[in-house]
Amino acid sequence: MRRSIVILIDNESFGPDTVSAVRGAVRDIIERGIQPGDLVAIIRTSSGSGSLEQFTSDKRVLLESCEKIRWTPGSRGNPGNLPQITGEVAGGGRSGKYNVQRSAERTHLVLDYVLSALRNLPGRKAIFFLSQSFLSGTWYEAGAASGATDVGRLVDRALRAGVVIYGIDPTPLSSLTPGADYDVTREFNLQFGAGGAQMGPRDAAALLNGYTQRALWLLELNRGGLRTLAEGTGGIMAADTDAAAALERFTDDLQGYYALTYQPRNPERYFGAKREGPPPFRSIKIRVARPGVHVRSYAGYIAEADAADAPEAEPSGHDAIANALFSPFSAAGIRVRLTSLFTQPQPHSSEVNILLHIDARDLYFAPGDDGRHNANFETVARVAGETGAAQTVTKQAVLRFEESNFEEALRMGITYQLAVPAQKPGLYEVRVAIRDPANGKVGSAREFVEVPDLAHGGLAVSGVLAYSADSRQRDAGAPGLAGERRFRRQDSLTYACQVFNAKSAKGEIRIVQDGKQMSAAPSEISENGDGTSTAKGVISLAPFAPGYYILQVVVRREGDKAAVTSQWTDFEIVP
Repeated sequence: MRRSIVILIDNESFGPDTVSAVRGAVRDIIERGIQPGDLVAIIRTSSGSGSLEQFTSDKRVLLESCEKIRWTPGSRGNPGNLPQITGEVAGGGRSGKYNVQRSAERTHLVLDYVLSALRNLPGRKAIFFLSQSFLSGTWYEAGAASGATDVGRLVDRALRAGVVIYGIDPTPLSSLTPGADYDVTREFNLQFGAGGAQMGPRDAAALLNGYTQRALWLLELNRGGLRTLAEGTGGIMAADTDAAAALERFTDDLQGYYALTYQPRNPERYFGAKREGPPPFRSIKIRVARPGVHVRSYAGYIAEADAADAPEAEPSGHDAIANALFSPFSAAGIRVRLTSLFTQPQPHSSEVNILLHIDARDLYFAPGDDGRHNANFETVARVAGETGAAQTVTKQAVLRFEESNFEEALRMGITYQLAVPAQKPGLYEVRVAIRDPANGKVGSAREFVEVPDLAHGGLAVSGVLAYSADSRQRDAGAPGLAGERRFRRQDSLTYACQVFNAKSAKGEIRIVQDGKQMSAAPSEISENGDGTSTAKGVISLAPFAPGYYILQVVVRREGDKAAVTSQWTDFEIVP
């Protein structure tokens, strides 16, 4: 039976020292572990493009997707030197809401998104889930009055989709005892020194032992949810640093299996809730009489009837674009890159600005009577916030190119822009799908964006635009566009973003690679006359080697250490 495997990369949880090893492990399993007939997709929790998230057995496509596994400042594994949009810093003594809560929410949303998309696929289905911090608890039910927990609901979704989840914690080996740089005297003074107490041998031993206990507790806190999820779906949890060996072990485990189904005579007995409130999570226990045989199964299910499947019908164009919007596996025809930015073009009118860079070679252009090249496509953008219903915007784009600029459009691609209102602060999930009605091709992309709370005068920064304003002839390999941020080393990168409540604010621009700060310089902040300000500047890329980088704008308010915020975007330098 065909195997469909999703390698789910929770780069929202990775520290910068983990990404390279994970990328190497995934590359290794693609090159050596994928068998003929296997269908594999690589999905990242931070963002994605439908053209690189398709199920495929083409190793070239999978390896290209593998190279997109990168560290981002929004990760829960932030090294602590990069402040985030809320001003909270993970690793710097505080766990900020943006770094932990928002990041964990994004991971849960993407996992649920993948489980929903896998439901209608046939055959053996598995998710290889790589995460350093899956904070979902270790219980399937919160209590008689509360129903299933988050992880219990995920187990139920996996059971109904027929998916087994295998977990890997790729955290590098580290000692659970203090290193040579641990200052036990300083730790004692921080805890007890204010009262003039003197540290004795027993005090030092207690502090050292407490360090180890805290390290063990934190390790299990970050790892426990992943273990509970894997074991609750009949999978395996691998808590070792050799991610490549774990992935190979998982693929071997998928070689043979039995799918057992049970249909009760009285379904209401098992799926009908017998009390008010949310339906309970009911455990499943399977015992095997044969000695030496071990069985893995789903931990249970939520006692509610499954939603009835709608009757199949001939798919329409609307169906195709809807499928592309809600499934990462149904939109490989049009290559599209998404850039989502929070902006406020007018006072009190926050919006999510969506930039799409579309590969024009994937569109059908019909010759016109006037010698022009004509095409059109439909765009659907869905922006879902934490509160309220999702907003959907549909646009029809009509393209008319003269012969003189048609070839440039094919070579450089097309930039298309739309905006969706976002009046309430919080985390927004952005999904975009496009469809060419002439050739039936579809494409999709997804991303998260956070809209800050501006109502109480807090310091905040909009999304960052980065582009090349150089006069050189643009080329497809490095267009230097805001929606396709690839540059040559000889280019100068121009950046700009809005700054809100910027009184007495100072800006700084940083270039970061794999969590390491490569450069930093002051950033000019100027008032716009409408109550907002703009941080902008130009950076020469000549000192930087080819590779992937993060451009981060950091804004601080003078005299207030707590008032610090930032935003970032990624870019690539090519030779």
